[in-house]
Amino acid sequence: MASAVGQFGVPLNRSDPNLEPAQIRELVARYCRTDFAGARLNPADWPKLQPVVSWKSNPDFPVFAVTSRFDVDPALIAEHGKYTVNVRYRLLGTFNLTEGYSDESFGRVDYVVFIVGEVNGDWRIADVQPGHPHVSKAAALQWINAKMAATQDPVTKTLYQRAIDVLDKQNASPFAK
Repeated sequence: MASAVGQFGVPLNRSDPNLEPAQIRELVARYCRTDFAGARLNPADWPKLQPVVSWKSNPDFPVFAVTSRFDVDPALIAEHGKYTVNVRYRLLGTFNLTEGYSDESFGRVDYVVFIVGEVNGDWRIADVQPGHPHVSKAAALQWINAKMAATQDPVTKTLYQRAIDVLDKQNASPFAK
């Protein structure tokens, strides 16, 4: 059964509706862990997220958040057969694909709303707002280093190098002194 869950998402258990909130929270947490590890930044990793979402391809994004942690709210809102789940991300900064990295949002909380509904008998994430990736510092650095190695444009290399310099100096915890 565990392999079926891994391939097809979280199966609905209509025999015990009391399990639904836990299943929904675990589904959202799975998405968050996979996104945090950088799956949305690497097209080859997109299949890791496909079993938990209702859309078929990785949405484009002009920005991604670099985060130190996330917390899935234990309280869910059930309405019309769908669940709303709130997730709080602790920000380190943001990387804009045209402007580079900014740590102006360091220590702030980004609130993300997940809508989960039934798709062909499985729970799936139907919407995420805001929908840009929320990744770890390690995943961001890996992506930025790979992009820097792949470009020959000196202006773009400088943009990536500045991002690496700021991220390298930044403590992964906004609470550290």
